Amino acid sequence: LLHIADYIKAAGPVWASWAFPMERFCGRLQPAIRSRRFPYANMDRHVLAVARLDHIKKVY
Repeated sequence: LLHIADYIKAAGPVWASWAFPMERFCGRLQPAIRSRRFPYANMDRHVLAVARLDHIKKVY
């Protein structure tokens, strides 16, 4: 939590600088939810798959 004060000094108010990245991140996670019973498992698998693909892109 200590880094937040430094971020506010560098980028301005939190409400102005964090809105769009968080909306974009939530928009990327929303299609990953396929199950109403286990939504967190779906999100976990989706985030892991995206991270693996990003790693493969950087390696090859």
